[in-house]
Amino acid sequence: KIFISKKEWMTQKSGFKRTSIHWPKDCDFTAHIPEERNKYPELICADALDQLRAQLPNDCQYNELALGEDGFMSYHLYADFLGYSPIQFFPLSEGKFLGELLCLSAPYNRYNVYFIYDENSIPAKTKILTFQTFDFEEKNGFVHKESFESQSIIRFFKPESKEFISFIKMRGMGDCGTYFRYGLSETEKPILKEVRVKLECDGLYSYSADDIPLQWTEISVEPSFWNRLLW
Repeated sequence: KIFISKKEWMTQKSGFKRTSIHWPKDCDFTAHIPEERNKYPELICADALDQLRAQLPNDCQYNELALGEDGFMSYHLYADFLGYSPIQFFPLSEGKFLGELLCLSAPYNRYNVYFIYDENSIPAKTKILTFQTFDFEEKNGFVHKESFESQSIIRFFKPESKEFISFIKMRGMGDCGTYFRYGLSETEKPILKEVRVKLECDGLYSYSADDIPLQWTEISVEPSFWNRLLW
């Protein structure tokens, strides 16, 4: 006998072969016969985004004007509040995309949530990406680091290299802060590739958010380094 779980039984191949998605026209609830909804990838996508709202990290700060009647962020209300689309999709392979959703926009920092969206099956699958990162603090002549995980630390995604960039400025001129660069593994997990830090806000070596702060201290990403308590 072959036993199939209820979840596997309810999952079916979609047959969708999309290579691009533009919100809202390609991922929204529209008027279709309910019995035929599985024929329409835009409805499958809309269902997935609807479920995603309850999984968003708590540190995403959405204006009350962007909240729906259920208390969760409404994509359409959020877009109306911002004046532009808060979500976009980058193709990874046929039927699979990287989704980007604005989480928080501060005066000189910006934070997005990223998720894998796979519509090769019905229902479609979503998975929010988690990034291993670090806080740095100088105490008594030593720089201490503390590791933590975040789902909302990334400023932007570079589709040409499939890299995620986190550039957290300590002040607007960009002369101090932390810089992290991540890749994406074959199993779709973020991989830390580069770390640069400058804790002295002294007016030297200022960078815009689009630049790599090459004159900041580069920190090794080797596991042996991160096993130390301080550097």
